[in-house]
Amino acid sequence: MGDDPLDIGRFQNWALGNLVWNTNRGIFAEWLVGQALGVIGEDEARDEWGECDLYYRGMKIEVKASGRGQAWKQDRPSTPEFTVRPIKQTWDKRTNEWTDHEPPARVADIYVFCLHEPFPATDDTVRDSAFWKFWIVSKQTLDDQLGPQEKVRLSRLRDLAPSGPVAWSEIKSEVDRC
Repeated sequence: MGDDPLDIGRFQNWALGNLVWNTNRGIFAEWLVGQALGVIGEDEARDEWGECDLYYRGMKIEVKASGRGQAWKQDRPSTPEFTVRPIKQTWDKRTNEWTDHEPPARVADIYVFCLHEPFPATDDTVRDSAFWKFWIVSKQTLDDQLGPQEKVRLSRLRDLAPSGPVAWSEIKSEVDRC
């Protein structure tokens, strides 16, 4: 199978080989949170266009990722920020239906903000949950405190999640509490 030019493992390495790239790190963060919550099945594939990233105990979970280190050369760490923009339309994979939101809305019940801290960042540190911090914030808190604001920085996120950052092993209990 290793000599097969259409080997799926070769494709996966080509497409996702560098986990430090923002897109790949974000996808990895979704998987990391899904593993912590125990909601990703062995043969389950990621839903790119779903109304949220994960479902957990009847709740919609949105995962947001940022990092201090990037895939390109940097003189200093990046300032982490997360997109929290209310959206105009969602698609539900389960029903294959689109829903319009007027005014735009945040649709997930819980937001998990994931920060990959190392600078510089490497694939090895992305893969290791010990190098991540997580903040769990309810939609209600985001709506009440941020209104239509589109982005949130780490300094503000610390105010929104008073229990502070949690380790990967604490995500599930913090989501349950939230």
